[in-house]
Amino acid sequence: MSGEVSGDPLQIFKTRVPKKAVYHCDLTQELGGFEGDFDQKDWICSFKYAGMEGYVYVQASPTGCTSHWGFYPDIGVDSAVIYVNGKYETLNDVTYDWGGNHHADSFRFSYDGKVFEYSRSSINGFAFRPCHEMDCLKVYEADGTTLIEDGCNINGDDLSKVRQLPIVCRFANVDDGSFGGFTDNFELCPGDSRLSE
Repeated sequence: MSGEVSGDPLQIFKTRVPKKAVYHCDLTQELGGFEGDFDQKDWICSFKYAGMEGYVYVQASPTGCTSHWGFYPDIGVDSAVIYVNGKYETLNDVTYDWGGNHHADSFRFSYDGKVFEYSRSSINGFAFRPCHEMDCLKVYEADGTTLIEDGCNINGDDLSKVRQLPIVCRFANVDDGSFGGFTDNFELCPGDSRLSE
């Protein structure tokens, strides 16, 4: 099973080169005393669900910062577009979660009467951190809380249920705007307890 879809997303979307250091955060008076600059953060992910195939492209920028067992930005969405089965549609409710100090990030949006959440199906069991970018989908009813299908099953023991809804995500390089390849090269993270089963 793969999260790859047909078509080249870099030909589908007009992408930008994210800007560096667009937000300065000064938390030197807070516990931990952090200060630094944050870049824009853009990403493209495949979309594959119930016969629908395409890609999602999100342009985002830092809007604030948080100091809690680390130092990381709050990310606001500048624009988001989904391209599915040959048609474009603007997404107006995309939200991005940095994922705390471990940076287990995720994002979600409404489309086709459902809420789609991009997440992960494996975490490094030694450090409890991601070892790759988002790789799977969770699908909810329009209320965003009633789970229809967990395509990640990160806490499950059955390897056959891992990545039931696989996807591929890539973030833009802030030096040149490149995204790298969209080949699905997913593997379970080192330390994932299911590797020994």
